[in-house]
Amino acid sequence: MADEDHDERRRSPRAQVDLQVGLRFESVQQFLSAYAGDISETGMFVRVDNPQHEVGQLVTLRFEAGKERIVQGTARIARVIETGIGLEFVELDETGRKLVEMIVRIKLAAG
Repeated sequence: MADEDHDERRRSPRAQVDLQVGLRFESVQQFLSAYAGDISETGMFVRVDNPQHEVGQLVTLRFEAGKERIVQGTARIARVIETGIGLEFVELDETGRKLVEMIVRIKLAAG
């Protein structure tokens, strides 16, 4: 599938970010600290060199969304490519969801 086709299927606009994200892969007891390249209200892309993870795998994620504001929840790997993994948020608490929405709005408004 071409990247343009994938972009057209996205449900939410993506904002470019450089957020450090902690990921815990429960199926392999692995912890990974990496950087997100973009985020939307429904998920994020995390930059990882040659990821060895599988589509459908659940991960626990955690990242800072400003001063003393932490977003944590569960995501499902929706896409794996050479440069990283696409995550779809499965469970975020209400505060976390609002913080993600705020990040996206601010980043998109800033261009």
